[in-house]
Amino acid sequence: MESQKIKISLIQITCLLLMVMIRSCPLYAQKIWEERKGCISVQGNLAPGYLFAQKSVSAYFDGDVELFLDDRASFIGEAFISFATTEKTKAGLRANHAIFWGANYHFLKPGRFDPYVGFTPGMGLVRAGYKSGEDIKLTPFSVAPLLGLSVGCNYYVGSIFHFFVKVQGVTGQMFSTLPGPKRLDELKFMAGLGWNLRMWKPKKHDTWKKASG
Repeated sequence: MESQKIKISLIQITCLLLMVMIRSCPLYAQKIWEERKGCISVQGNLAPGYLFAQKSVSAYFDGDVELFLDDRASFIGEAFISFATTEKTKAGLRANHAIFWGANYHFLKPGRFDPYVGFTPGMGLVRAGYKSGEDIKLTPFSVAPLLGLSVGCNYYVGSIFHFFVKVQGVTGQMFSTLPGPKRLDELKFMAGLGWNLRMWKPKKHDTWKKASG
């Protein structure tokens, strides 16, 4: 009974904090599908992947934040926390956490349908198991440079919500104490529901211009 009361109290506190955060942020008339500049987009999901070198699946919790600098270009930051998908008795990646940062380019003028491409260099924090005789040994955690390219699309359904799908290709290489370098090339798949919030109103409305203009 007491634990139920605690749970209810935590839900109430969380709802109150969300309301305070929303009310404390400046909200403006333009919706994100009318004008992207000045908006921030936040989304998180469970992301499956496929590692080509290992020929095995991977799994992550992914969160990203996108800040629209104008109607075409945005700055994006992403973080991936990996789940262990390799058995302890087998060689392979045990941890493949990563952060990425870079830019997205949005092709179409502001509207509900919003396809884009992204370029995101990053860094991975990786660990792997490898065979040493009859035993499986673990490498220490090591940093690996990564490069990500993504293709995705948003569909805005409300003033603060959107659906999204995204495919990201990642390339990189792990060295550490392995007998030889290990490729980290993979495809990641993301889809779900995201949040949008207008952080500021541009001083001058940016009319859409053609790329050649």
